[in-house]
Amino acid sequence: MQLGFSNPLPIEDDDESHPLGHQSPQWSDWDGGKIGGRPSWLNPRDLPQGILRCRGPCGKFTEDKLGTPLCFVTQLYCPADDVREAAFHRSLYVFACPKCCSASSTLLTSNKKSSSRQEDKNNLSACIQVLRCQLPKKNAFYPSEGNVDGEWDLHTSHFWATNDQNGQLNLCAVCGQRSRGKCPKQGKSFCSADHQKEYMRATKKCHGDKSTSNARSVSLKYLPSVFFESELVVEEEPHPSHATAMNHFEKTANNCLLGSAEISDVDAKLEQRDLNVLAGNSALAEAATGVTDPTTLAFYARMAIGGTENDVRDQCLRYSRWPETKQRHSSREEEDDEKYEGPLWLTSDNQPPSQSDAETNTTPFPPPCQYCGAPRFFEFQILPQMLHYLFLDPSEKIGNHGESPRQVLTESESAILLEAQSKIESGIDLPPGFLEQHERAVAKAREALLGIGKSNYSNGHHGSKVSLEWGTIIIYTCSASCGEGGDVMLNDINCSGISVTEKERLRCLGSYREEVAWMQPSLD
Repeated sequence: MQLGFSNPLPIEDDDESHPLGHQSPQWSDWDGGKIGGRPSWLNPRDLPQGILRCRGPCGKFTEDKLGTPLCFVTQLYCPADDVREAAFHRSLYVFACPKCCSASSTLLTSNKKSSSRQEDKNNLSACIQVLRCQLPKKNAFYPSEGNVDGEWDLHTSHFWATNDQNGQLNLCAVCGQRSRGKCPKQGKSFCSADHQKEYMRATKKCHGDKSTSNARSVSLKYLPSVFFESELVVEEEPHPSHATAMNHFEKTANNCLLGSAEISDVDAKLEQRDLNVLAGNSALAEAATGVTDPTTLAFYARMAIGGTENDVRDQCLRYSRWPETKQRHSSREEEDDEKYEGPLWLTSDNQPPSQSDAETNTTPFPPPCQYCGAPRFFEFQILPQMLHYLFLDPSEKIGNHGESPRQVLTESESAILLEAQSKIESGIDLPPGFLEQHERAVAKAREALLGIGKSNYSNGHHGSKVSLEWGTIIIYTCSASCGEGGDVMLNDINCSGISVTEKERLRCLGSYREEVAWMQPSLD
């Protein structure tokens, strides 16, 4: 499992001195990805046509039946040339609906109920759009070798706008998507009149702000539909020593395992307001809910897996491409050395239906690839911590985070949470002495998760930005990584049962193929 972290950009930085995503043609330096800002398109020429819009319920109640324009969340560079040569370069992009994914969304609220309808759960996932783009090593945009000698601009949409005499390839100055034309007054290209007005308002505010001179952050600060930008860096997750933790627990808490007691709602009290503070989300900040869900307990314990020496609580992404296929093809010896893991769920509720749920008349998730019919498997997930960075203004002084060390769970405390998880799953009451230690460990877990959320900004105040909320977002991708890197044609969509209208929608995404996501809402 690999973990993704937000790496803040230098305050006096600009696009040229610290290129993110594919802003530099020197692909040998590409690694990780980016959070917030505007998408950096791998294929700068064959872009989606028109604005990317939500396919959830928000468009059903508008006069034009069009969904809300989506906001860019993150992108990840993840080559798959071991599967297909045409995936030598490969990037995934995630967009979210600011209306359906807001704290005030009735759809989000209804999905927090375990009794919510399957249709509503599917609608919630339709509020997230995932795009995949890939290119072979030899392509029209980047040099065959990783290094660049001299000037190179074939990787920019501006080059192709001039070369193909297609002004729509001059990207929108707000969202970075294909534009519809240039505003003669502002001298910028825009995808819509709404973004044209948004940019004009932002320009006026920028001119009146003397506190910041950074071209990158000033423009983002006053654009409500564009989140603050940071670099996404990836590293391996530290391996937990479960045996050591459990041995230590048995030595120090053996006497507490004797006897039994009735379990109550306070036995595993985890307050959502603490996780909300971490995520910069105030909608449920006043709510405190008793939780006995073992999946939630395991989530809290896993965040502190690195301990004090390798603190990984501020992780905002978890990556492990297609663990199901690795498990299938690995030998028994390899299985003993490495456990291939899927997503880390936040709660036992609101998980997608599996093949075993077929008898309940629900369609298994994820669906097969609509282009080639290959099965989709888990590739990565976005954690609630990412919300913190999307709303974190780098130009504002947050305070010195290094003044005091952040709390972490000890090995014994982590073991207590895992032991409680096992007992709750087995229907075993927590013994009185163990119950008290469990309560202290849970309280410590809440404090530990607040490590990056104690800034003045993380009080639910999003400034002028649109609102977003989620518990976790799980992304599933085509296990064949189909496609050769060019525009999608109608005959490329071979999966049966897809309407002509849907095929046309997919064709209009250009060289970007759609994958699927499942969203779990935040805890009550």
